Amino acid sequence: MAENSTLSMKDYTNYLASVNIWKYLSPCLIIVGTFANILSIIVLLRKSMRNSTTMFYLTILAFGDLSVLYTGLLRQWLRHAFDIDLRSFSNFGCKLHVFLVYFTLDFSTWILVAVTIDRCISVCLPFKSRDYCTMKHAKIAVISICFLLCALNGHLFGTVALDGNQGCYGISSFILSVWPWIDLCAFCIGPFAVMMVCNIFIIRQIVMSNKRIESHKDPGGRNLKIDLPIPSTSTAYRNGHIPKTNGRHSKNKRRLRKISHVTIMLLTVNIVYFTCTLPIAIYLIGYKFWVPGASAERRAALDLVWAISNFLQYTNNTIHFFMYCLTSPKFRKELFSLFDMKHAHVEFEHSAAYQQDKANVTKF
Repeated sequence: MAENSTLSMKDYTNYLASVNIWKYLSPCLIIVGTFANILSIIVLLRKSMRNSTTMFYLTILAFGDLSVLYTGLLRQWLRHAFDIDLRSFSNFGCKLHVFLVYFTLDFSTWILVAVTIDRCISVCLPFKSRDYCTMKHAKIAVISICFLLCALNGHLFGTVALDGNQGCYGISSFILSVWPWIDLCAFCIGPFAVMMVCNIFIIRQIVMSNKRIESHKDPGGRNLKIDLPIPSTSTAYRNGHIPKTNGRHSKNKRRLRKISHVTIMLLTVNIVYFTCTLPIAIYLIGYKFWVPGASAERRAALDLVWAISNFLQYTNNTIHFFMYCLTSPKFRKELFSLFDMKHAHVEFEHSAAYQQDKANVTKF
């Protein structure tokens, strides 16, 4: 007992494990996240993708994820690997960096909410989507999110300060007792609730549309010609009638499958987001109850929990590209065509060079 009482927090394995997570896993996330998000941006900005509001939101999300990695995770890596804390240079730097960390994390979250709402309107209200789901409205939504998050997190310039001995910490009871609950609702539970409600409506609409397609088969199992309103500007559709047209059943199925693929992609991103961000939100609430009076061993264990929670949070901002690849055939197609195009361009250059050499040989 006497021997254990002389040990400091840094002597425990849990603390050393947390330091190793910051030192060695953080740069891995930064490197992978940088290349993955840049590749996402390149693919999403291709001509066949960039006209969609969904892809516009996902492009903004990729920029947001990069901002998260280079404001939050980079600082943690520098602090643990090189003993350089970006918040320790000045009081204003302390306030600004804390604000940027919260802002970028919240920004990525609410962009994800915006794209989910956009898809919900497109699928469930196809006639109104032509008016609401436009690039102009998408840009207004992004700007509005920025202003609202600045207002939400602006208090950090007054509730956080640099203490020469303690570092950059909260200086008011509000940020220690009230703010974690607000952050839990604004960063985790609230956004996820909106996402799930939207996804439920989307899935319900897809199921109904699929049943409608199947119901338009004749008794012999042959497909009748009918188009589903997903979406259309026809007056008949607006009046609630579904006219028989020359569209084919297979065409409707492909259209519905395309919507389903985007839905699966967004649902996967939403669930991964909630799974990765909930632990840190809970930790920030419980921190003030767990730390005071804790033994060195317990504080070492809490340090490990803090490192793992952060790692999960930043993983969410790293792996969106891989989720797009796994769940979106269109994204995979554009990704492959990107490299195929470059490969074809190289082959063309080699072929052109060969033809030129051949012509030169002929001349001589």
